[in-house]
Amino acid sequence: MNTECALCGSTLTSMDTLLGENKLSDGGVLCNKCLNKATNINKDLVSDLGNYSIVQIRSMVLNEGSEPEMAIETESFETIQIAQPRIVETPSQSIQFTYTPDEPSRLDEIKDQIVATGAKLSLFVNSEVEELVNVLDENERLIAIAEGKYLHNNLEGIVVSTERRIIFVDKKFFGGVFENEFLLQKVSSVEHDTSLISSTLKVYTPGFTAEFKLYIKSAAKNFHDAIQNYIGRSEDQIRIQQMQAQQQQQQQQQVVQQPPKPHQNSEQKAAPSLIFEQLERLGKLREMGVLTEEEFAEQKKKLLAKL
Repeated sequence: MNTECALCGSTLTSMDTLLGENKLSDGGVLCNKCLNKATNINKDLVSDLGNYSIVQIRSMVLNEGSEPEMAIETESFETIQIAQPRIVETPSQSIQFTYTPDEPSRLDEIKDQIVATGAKLSLFVNSEVEELVNVLDENERLIAIAEGKYLHNNLEGIVVSTERRIIFVDKKFFGGVFENEFLLQKVSSVEHDTSLISSTLKVYTPGFTAEFKLYIKSAAKNFHDAIQNYIGRSEDQIRIQQMQAQQQQQQQQQVVQQPPKPHQNSEQKAAPSLIFEQLERLGKLREMGVLTEEEFAEQKKKLLAKL
C-alpha cells in the first residue's frame, strides 16, 4: 500500500486516501494538495484521474499544462542525446552537453561516462543525473544507466550501475532524494525481458528481488550486458580485473606506437637441392643457345647467392 504521495513524496493522510479518488493508473496516489495543483492545470483530471500515470502528471505540472506522452522508444519520443558535458537548453526542450574551457568537474566526468553507455534519457531525469555527484564515490565509474520505475515502491527515477553496485535514484519534485543500492558482490543473477514498448530488469539478491520497469525497449538488455561481467565478484576481483584491462590497453598502445621494422632486402635462403636443379636447367639452356654466356653467368650468380 502506498504511504507517500507519488508526486511530492509527502506522507499520505487518511483524507488523501479516504475515498480512493486520488489513485493513478500505475498505482501511485496523489495527496490532495498535488491533486488540486494538477486539476487547476487540467480540469479533465477531476473525472478522469485514473487514466493518467505519474509520468504524465509530473510532465503536466512541470510544463504547466502540456501533456507529453510516456517516454517510449519511438521517433516522437523526446530524449536526451548526451553528446558532451555542460547543460544548454534548446528550443526543442531536449538537453545537450557542451564543453567549456574550464577543467572538467566530477559531473562532467559522470556525463562523459553516460555518453559512453549510449543510453537515452528524457529531460525529466536531469535532476537525478546531477544528483549522481552526491551518490557516486569519487573513484566510481558508471557503466550502465536507464530511466524507469522501481516497482517495489512505484517511484520514478534512474537506475545506474558502477563496477561494484546498482543504485536507484529518485529526486522528488518538492525536494528530497530516495536512494537504494544493491552490491554486485551480493547479486546472484540479473534477468531482462522486453514488452511492446518497454522492458523489465530483475536483480536477484539473497531474500529480495528488485524489479525495474524501464521506458526504453532495449534498455534492460543493454543494462544486463553491461554489468554481466561484474555480478558476484568481490571488490578485490574487480580491482584485479581493472588492472588487467589497463595493462592490456597499455600494451595495445605500445604496439601501435612502435615503429615498423625495417624491410629486410635479403632473400630467403633456398634449399641446396633446388638451387642445383635450377643450375642444371640453366646449363642446358646455355647449351641449347637460349642463354648467352653473360646471361648464364648472371643467373648463376643469383642462384649461388641463395645458398
